[in-house]
Amino acid sequence: MMRVATGLALVCLVAGAVLAGTQNAQPIMNFLRINTEICTGGQPTLEQLSALKADGVKTIINLRTPMEYDPAPEIAKAKELGLRYFNIPVASAGPKDEQVVEFLKLTDDPQNRPAFIHCASANRVGAFWMIRRVLRDNWTMDAAKAEAEKIGMRSQNLVDFATQYIQKNKK
Repeated sequence: MMRVATGLALVCLVAGAVLAGTQNAQPIMNFLRINTEICTGGQPTLEQLSALKADGVKTIINLRTPMEYDPAPEIAKAKELGLRYFNIPVASAGPKDEQVVEFLKLTDDPQNRPAFIHCASANRVGAFWMIRRVLRDNWTMDAAKAEAEKIGMRSQNLVDFATQYIQKNKK
């Protein structure tokens, strides 16, 4: 067990170093490698998009709205790198059920993996991932919430949205 944990820690350290670009560069805010298929975080720089591509990421799923920043450079860089790029513009104050449906559809599709899912800080990512963990991966609400907080979920309104969405849609 210790050997596996040490190996996983080493993989995470290496991934973090790669995504930092250089020793002086900052890593992606709240970067977290969930598994071999999914990593999450805040807004990457264009250089960090290149590092993500080099690390095997094939798809970028962006939950930021165009009102927050100019997404054109990110879109252009993703296209230049040959990455699949999807934007689900989620307002932190008012996420919508149909946005969750689109998120689940994108994350269900094996063609979209490995994927990097981001917003500005990973707050929205955590909430949407919490929903996925319960509805798709059959995690308990408590376990999914704990992971979502580790990802970056901080806003009570997003916790409430995720909880309510799960309660409405759990079979």
